[in-house]
Amino acid sequence: MSNKDQILASTLHGEALLTAKRPELQALVDHLREAAQGRNDIRTECAGIIAGWWFAGVARQGHELIAAGLLMLAGHTDLDELDKWVRIGWERRRGSTVPYGLSDPSYVESPDSAEEASDA
Repeated sequence: MSNKDQILASTLHGEALLTAKRPELQALVDHLREAAQGRNDIRTECAGIIAGWWFAGVARQGHELIAAGLLMLAGHTDLDELDKWVRIGWERRRGSTVPYGLSDPSYVESPDSAEEASDA
């Protein structure tokens, strides 16, 4: 990547992060906070499943990640719970029992890893 491209990428990265903090988004965040009725656990579950579903997909548009991000901004998000639900969303979209992140077809599950996965 040329220096000119690196500068543009850096500028765009910063602009995207600043845009995500624009006050116009607050109404959307407030709407989702109200819709969650104080249930941060369910809001986190929904955010994780939506994000995991998106990560596992082939055709990606991006609105799913925006929705997941807005849900995360709408209140406290337990990151351990979010990670669990991202994994579940990913596995549901993949339609398999292959553990999250192990989509390599050469992966062979050992009895130990299967036991660990069922304990999670």
